[in-house]
Parts: sequence; structure tokens; C-alpha cells
Amino acid sequence: MLSKLIFLCADALAILCWGRLLLQWGNLPFLHPLAQFCIKGTNWLVRPLRKVLPPLGRWDSSCIIAVIIIYYLATLLNLLSELSRINVDMRIVTANVLLSMLLALKSLCYALFLGLFVRVFLSFSTPYSILLQTLQRIYGPLTRPFNFLRIGNYDFSATILLIVLYLCLEWCLPAAINQVSVWVLTG
Repeated sequence: MLSKLIFLCADALAILCWGRLLLQWGNLPFLHPLAQFCIKGTNWLVRPLRKVLPPLGRWDSSCIIAVIIIYYLATLLNLLSELSRINVDMRIVTANVLLSMLLALKSLCYALFLGLFVRVFLSFSTPYSILLQTLQRIYGPLTRPFNFLRIGNYDFSATILLIVLYLCLEWCLPAAINQVSVWVLTG
């Protein structure tokens, strides 16, 4: 139960970090409520990292490292709760790093999935909002190959990308996480 709570909190914070990164990259105005929510929710972690890590062009590298740190700490807390049953060695530390990266990819898929869902919803309800324009800048390059799915004012091009993200979340990433777990257990 504690493990699930730790990873639920880590997922929420990681999605906020990815949201911050993507919305900054998409040039959402700083004063937009969604941008403010992401910034205020992650400033305590991203700001100190930004002093050490410079941005990579338009990508805020401190947000990416923050997500990996969040998951490393979550896996470490989970490990500490199980410490009496396992011996910590280099294989366990390596597995924690690998799991942190895989979980970071999983939270990125969730953030992209959520953003695409919002994009589809906004294209139906408020086609001229500033958030929709920002989401178009973020997802435009990813959905461009599927532009043939645009019908009038309605954009269904994100459907294929949603399916790919869903398959990553339900099949690819769980399989990779299981492989890391099997590697740790067989060692």
C-alpha cells in the first residue's frame, strides 16, 4: 500500500514536470493558469536543478533530470521498505536507475496522452483558445503524418498517436519493466 502511494505521488509530480517542459517548449504564456499550476507545483525541485543544468536549446533539461530524480527516490524508498528481504548490491542500484528511466518514459507517455486528449477536446469545444494553439505547436510535428484524418474543423489526426501511446503504456513499457525485474531476480 505504501509503495503504491509513493509511486502515485511520483507519477503526479513527474507528469507536472513533463507538462511544464512541454508547455514551455510550446510557448504557452507564462501567466496562463495551466502554466502557473505546473510551475508552482514543480519550482521547488526544478529551480535548484536549473542552477546546475543549463537548458538544451528550447528543452529545459532540469525538468527531465527532475523526473529521473523523482523516480529514483521513489524506487529507493520502495527498496528501503523492502530492505530486510533483499541484499543491496550493484545490480539493485543499476536496476533502480533503469527503472527510473523507464518510469520517466511512462510518465512522459501519460503526459503526452493527456495533452493529446485535451487537444482533441479543445478542437471540438474552443477551437481558438491559446492552449489549443500551444498544443498544436507541441503535437503538430507528431501528428503531421496523419493529417489525412482532418475532417473540416475536426482534427482526428491525434487518434493514431493516442493508439501508439496507449500501446507503449499497456504493452512496451510494462514488458521492459518486467524484464528489469526478472534480471534483478535471476541475478
